[in-house]
Amino acid sequence: MTSLYTLGIEAFLEVARSGNFIRAAQHLHLSQSTVSHRLEELEKEVGVQLIDRRRGLRTVQLTPAGERFLAIAERWDALRREIRQFRHGGSLSLAIGAVDSVNAFILPPVYRLLRQRAPQLQLELRTQQSAELYELVERRELDVAFVLHERFMPNVVLKALFREPMVLLKPRGADPPRQPIPPHDLDPQYELYINWSPLFQSWHDQWWGPRGGPLVVLDTAQLIMALMTHPEQWAVVPQSMARAFAATGQFACYALADPPPERVCYWIEHKTPRAGSEAALALLWECARQLAEPDPHWLAALPVGSPTDMVPRSP
Repeated sequence: MTSLYTLGIEAFLEVARSGNFIRAAQHLHLSQSTVSHRLEELEKEVGVQLIDRRRGLRTVQLTPAGERFLAIAERWDALRREIRQFRHGGSLSLAIGAVDSVNAFILPPVYRLLRQRAPQLQLELRTQQSAELYELVERRELDVAFVLHERFMPNVVLKALFREPMVLLKPRGADPPRQPIPPHDLDPQYELYINWSPLFQSWHDQWWGPRGGPLVVLDTAQLIMALMTHPEQWAVVPQSMARAFAATGQFACYALADPPPERVCYWIEHKTPRAGSEAALALLWECARQLAEPDPHWLAALPVGSPTDMVPRSP
């Protein structure tokens, strides 16, 4: 019985998270038929159908019973991880989530400092959208997450960690004639657009209008590196990201004359942290705050009209 539940729940969770049987089988290193069999056995044990198997569905859909069972399965998975950690001596561990741009361009020095101070700390790092991160913290699948918008959830505690300016990123070449650069000098047909927040969208609409929209819309900043090749192309990005791109020598960063609102990064955690995680959370907060304080070695103020000064320094 225990083995059936364990294997079945593992298969169910992977199918629900990946959205189809092919990816679930790949992640579990099993055949699709084995994944299907384990799900069928689980459905027999719980007495309800969990997955909608109607023909024509391109992605997996959970039945209403499957939606209810998903919350139970996720709690089971979190408990299993805690038991596994307990069996290995109860060592400190943290499951941390963050949006893509924060994980890639903000948190690496925090992670390095955390590893220096707690070499034995077990880290699980995940990259998700802000909305997904709230849900994962609410379900206690993550101990802490770094998100870019505020959302009320009764079991989630939110606090602002840092804010940073938004700046203009362009291919390196001749400096613009006017600095800081007025937004109306930028041709929207050359924009690589990422919707950073509702406030950013409102600022963008004020300058270029909501109709039509940019020609190229991205959902990850990593694509800027590959797509920004024309000298007239541009993007508005957070300063931390701009500094990382400028360090490659291919891009230059400039201040905007009328910039969008600063980007705020929030720390969220469950109001009742997982047993044994308090010390690790406190240490992570200390490391994050140390690097997020106004510090010329990290999130320094953008030097107006000095793109060559934007090479990041080691924290």
